[in-house]
Amino acid sequence: MARGAVTVRHRLSRGTRRRRGVLLALLVAVALAGSATLAGAAVLHVRRLERVAGTNAVTAPTVDAERREGRFTTNIEYGALFSAEGYRVSSDVTWDDAWFFQDASTYNQDLAHTCAVLSAVANAESAYYQQGSSSPAYAEHAFAALGFDEVSTASYRYRSEVLDEVLGIVDGTDVVAYTLATKRITDPATGAQKLLTVVVVRGSYGSEWLSNIKIEGEGDLAGTDMESGDEQDHLGFTLAANEIVADLEERAAATDPGLERTYLFCGHSRGGAVANLLASYADDVSDGSRALATAADVRAYTFATPNCTSSSGARDATYDNIFNVLNPSDLIPELPLSSWGYTRYGRDVWLPSLGDASFDACSDAFDASYRASMGTECTADRQTVARFVDALGERVDSLDELVSPSGLAELAGALSSSDVDLGRILASHYPNTYIAWLDATEATDLRFE
Repeated sequence: MARGAVTVRHRLSRGTRRRRGVLLALLVAVALAGSATLAGAAVLHVRRLERVAGTNAVTAPTVDAERREGRFTTNIEYGALFSAEGYRVSSDVTWDDAWFFQDASTYNQDLAHTCAVLSAVANAESAYYQQGSSSPAYAEHAFAALGFDEVSTASYRYRSEVLDEVLGIVDGTDVVAYTLATKRITDPATGAQKLLTVVVVRGSYGSEWLSNIKIEGEGDLAGTDMESGDEQDHLGFTLAANEIVADLEERAAATDPGLERTYLFCGHSRGGAVANLLASYADDVSDGSRALATAADVRAYTFATPNCTSSSGARDATYDNIFNVLNPSDLIPELPLSSWGYTRYGRDVWLPSLGDASFDACSDAFDASYRASMGTECTADRQTVARFVDALGERVDSLDELVSPSGLAELAGALSSSDVDLGRILASHYPNTYIAWLDATEATDLRFE
């Protein structure tokens, strides 16, 4: 009997030891997780201090610019996702200072093509600002080739490293990276001069994707240019645009007030949406409702731009100097849905797609340009985009409904019923897809709305 009792106690002891071992392992795991959390918080805190002090970041490059005036053609290099030749490609672009003394509400295909390339350059610039990278400073070289005197990409610092993107998620900030370049230009017909400022906004990068779904705010938002009431601009894009407005106003205050200023805004995807809002702010100066009061003349060319406002006046003639170049096979310009009340400022310029009269005439040239830069072909998928938009519109009546649990389920159902091929949809959204179409077309091949 005693031996049995001893045996039972022995077995209980082994079970207890196992439970204690599991408990100890859990405690160690919790301790390690806690240590990792504390260590992560410490790293992020140090990064915040570095931002304030301006340390531990890649410095802006210095590139000598050649003074170039009038009309000329030059070659611009940039990085392209999944492209041939080590992700570095180039495009020939045309530039003419005289453009900025002409009617800003007249579409200019050459300027649109140059802006599409510059928008790709803005996306590629991020690689330069990553420590240890050997990527060139694409933006500085591009604007040097165009004869610009000053180029600033300071906003890319602390907005291009992985750690900075993590910090952006933790802090919930809406930031933006952009290239700002200035050049004195002369009208060849009259000799009049202007100070041209070009702002090219980077597309969605890292934590900035979260800004894309921050569409609406609650009530009046101090420090933003959103309108109160039912009509308002996309919150995330507005916060990004306001940072650029403040920069432009500060720069304008420090320069010759007697020199007329003209602005050109461009960007792809999120960058296009921010550029769209920037131009609308400048256009609204006359009624005193917006900032950017230093703009005497403004134009914008945006690409793959999502709907960014619910303003009923977004298509007024006031905004005819804003051109949104869109690919019918690209899903992003359809979001948020127009059936929910969303649109863009200015005029939409639709590239050809399968079924359009101009598609067959331009498709070979498009294929050649796209293959030269991307090393593969791009298949149009306009029908899938149309099916998805119709399916989502039938299933979900509003943005508020979409972000509900039932709305997200309906979104999944719309994706399934539309048989969406994400690879093809993404290819239709690439900057090089837009550049290739502009390589292959003339203004008469495009559809204006």
